[in-house]
Amino acid sequence: MKRSKALVASRRDEITAILERRGQVSVAELAEHFDVSALTIRRDLDYLESQQVLTRQYGTATLLNPFGRPSGSRQIRANKAIAREAARHVEDGDCIFINTSSTALGLLEFITAQDVTVITNNGKALMLEERQNVSVLLTGGEIRPPRASMTGEIAMETIKRVTAAKSFLGCTGLSANFGLTSATSPEPAINSVMLEHSKQHVIVADSSKIGLTSSFQFGSIDEIDLLITDTGVSDDQVQFLKAYGVKEIVRVEPVLSPIDYDPITTMC
Repeated sequence: MKRSKALVASRRDEITAILERRGQVSVAELAEHFDVSALTIRRDLDYLESQQVLTRQYGTATLLNPFGRPSGSRQIRANKAIAREAARHVEDGDCIFINTSSTALGLLEFITAQDVTVITNNGKALMLEERQNVSVLLTGGEIRPPRASMTGEIAMETIKRVTAAKSFLGCTGLSANFGLTSATSPEPAINSVMLEHSKQHVIVADSSKIGLTSSFQFGSIDEIDLLITDTGVSDDQVQFLKAYGVKEIVRVEPVLSPIDYDPITTMC
């Protein structure tokens, strides 16, 4: 089983490397290159798209963020390490909120706590493998492809009826001046309600998000109880964020392999 996972991870890394060299590649080319079925390649591309590495259209895959922002293999590994660290903060019996962030949703894979209830507006939770220790409840609401996010009054009313132990939220940008921001207009309202109705606020954001400001604000920086990021964040940035109210920051090291690793964490 571990070998099979390692082969899949290696193929996805190589697909990312091909995209970084060429910018765009077709499903047929990748299937021929790896000597696997087109269906297998589509599954790989689905995963990489969920990690915001690429976008797909008409049988082709195109690299996102080709001009300098961290992307590809390192960002996948950073997000995976962040998700695994976040799962360590889930305790037995917790009820938690998770927003539409792929990194936040990724923590479900690593939860070892028992009797955990997850409430999320991320429709992609339906594609995850069932876990005996975790119950997943969808908020319902208006579906907004391609992110499969659920928004609107129905989603908000569902969240308002719950008081969660913790919320695990991703963001598009996190800055001292403008706090937590999102690039899409409907989702910040949901994120705000999740913050309001949870006792502890955990933000999962790789280093490329730190210092950025996107269009729509959903929380202030001093609402962050724990920020989990990667070692691309400098000591100066850590001190700056803490000076503006972030209570605790954990930096994780992106690892050499996206599976079977023990992340190195730095408590700040």
